[in-house]
Amino acid sequence: MSLNLNLQKLKVRKIDRDRNTDRFNIGNLYFLCRMKSNQYQMILGAIEKMDISQVDITRKQTSAYDEFHVRGRAVSEELFSQIELDCNSQVLDLGCGLGGTCRMLAEKFGCQVSGIDYSDQHIETAKSLSKLVNLDDKTEFIQGDATQLPYPADHFDLIITQHVQMCITDKEKLYSEAKRVLKKGGRFIYYDVLKKNEGTLIFPLPWVDDEVFSFLISSEELENKRCSLDFKKIDSEDQSQKGLDFLSSFIAKANDKPAILTGQKILMGDNALEKITNLYQALKDETVSLESGVWIK
Repeated sequence: MSLNLNLQKLKVRKIDRDRNTDRFNIGNLYFLCRMKSNQYQMILGAIEKMDISQVDITRKQTSAYDEFHVRGRAVSEELFSQIELDCNSQVLDLGCGLGGTCRMLAEKFGCQVSGIDYSDQHIETAKSLSKLVNLDDKTEFIQGDATQLPYPADHFDLIITQHVQMCITDKEKLYSEAKRVLKKGGRFIYYDVLKKNEGTLIFPLPWVDDEVFSFLISSEELENKRCSLDFKKIDSEDQSQKGLDFLSSFIAKANDKPAILTGQKILMGDNALEKITNLYQALKDETVSLESGVWIK
């Protein structure tokens, strides 16, 4: 396995260097080879260890394992607490991962939620988890590229993205595609890791093992993208301190009880704690920041 991973890593770098290929795609291929191959079964096993039978598993139980961003379910519920959606609303999650936020919105509002992710494995796990908790009629997941969305123009009432843009080189295409498929008056909500200063990042980090495939931008650069695409800014918030408090507590608990890292290892690999610790240090050193915001088309 170790040799195979090294060969994949070398192949990825060669493709990226020789063909000047879009690093969103290539970078994620490298990330994918680090993930666990049996995500769904691992999540089931972890939940069943809590003496919960498969037929009794709810979204609340799966949410401990299916939201791949700092503060997880808590920040998702916070970000969407003020929005108004109903059963006719169409929502898109760009970079949906295992679909945790999609299921949260579908359950809370009864809306239709689509999720797109570059990882086939994430998509298959997302579909299985939605079926498990009886939300497969309200959620749809497809494998695809966030910079080339397979949806018609003016289709979604809300688009969300959490901890995704740092893996994508072409920010212009990412945000212009989001605007294209968003309805007039629709909202775009983001929650992202952003570059704060020119300090040196320590890798690996939760979204990537190697700096070659990390594409952070600053809050100012993000604001320039918003202005160039004529999105109207409704709100933004620096989430860094909340993230620091959460990560500090989580790391302390993980060192004491390693079992709580199960969900993170499923998504990030066996070096999950190292990645999380490096992100904590980057936030503490103010090399990066956490920011959320709302734009309107």
